[in-house]
Amino acid sequence: MKTYLHYLAFRLIIALCDLLPQRFLYFIALRAADANYYWLDPAGRRAVEDNLRVVLPGASPERIAKEARWVFRNFAKYLSEFFRFRHFDRAFFQTNMAIFGLEHIDAALAAGKGCVVSSAHLSNWELGAAGLSILAGKKLTVSAARHRYGRINRLFMRERERMGLLVADMEKNAGLALMRALRRNEAVGVMGDRDPTEQGVKIRFFGRNCRFPQGPARLALATGAPLIPAFCLRRSNDSFSCVFHPPIPVPAEGDRDEKVRLMTQVFADLIADTIRLHPEQWAVFYPFWDAEWRPE
Repeated sequence: MKTYLHYLAFRLIIALCDLLPQRFLYFIALRAADANYYWLDPAGRRAVEDNLRVVLPGASPERIAKEARWVFRNFAKYLSEFFRFRHFDRAFFQTNMAIFGLEHIDAALAAGKGCVVSSAHLSNWELGAAGLSILAGKKLTVSAARHRYGRINRLFMRERERMGLLVADMEKNAGLALMRALRRNEAVGVMGDRDPTEQGVKIRFFGRNCRFPQGPARLALATGAPLIPAFCLRRSNDSFSCVFHPPIPVPAEGDRDEKVRLMTQVFADLIADTIRLHPEQWAVFYPFWDAEWRPE
């Protein structure tokens, strides 16, 4: 019953997103986010504030609280946009998104081996993927984590497909689907800042030991496709800047495992630099360093 009610809640959200104008949806999203921050999700609030104390060492309690509240608010805005993607046509992206660094994607595809675009849970990462597909005309296959409830998972998958994205389910041979897309000289999108498997590569993040997923770097090395970091960041007027960075260089020395580690460290450093500039957009609601590894 709880699962079904959860599903019905998402259906209601989708219906509201279909019926209401975006500005009113933002108003509702902000009210819901404040309720979560102040009353409904104390564990999430503590986790976000603890993470921000690492990101912003020496910041005052007032600033930490302000940034944490906006983490909740920006994530709520993201959800209101996610379930309204079907209304975002090419004209919407032309008006509301600026793309920088597209030449890195073009150069990678000109080389004929596709490209691995890796991002982080910053702002509206899925809107950035849609922008690359709809605005820049690039075919994009994205890997997506499965929601634990099947009906809800199908809702999320359907919304992504309506954005024009090809979705590779991480529990259904996603790696094979991504490699096939690369062999077709297409772009693939993978998230690179969460390691739910605890099989990730050991790196340093904001000066602390951490594990990051090794999939993006390993996929790039296995196929010869360039690894291109990308972030879609919200502006103050709720438009977006989608930034594609130069490919991460492949180290000249070391075995494959060491190359994966070094490339992942470069990517993590770039994520950290971006989070320092936009801490209110880093959507992580659990203690990020809790599963911190210990040096052997």
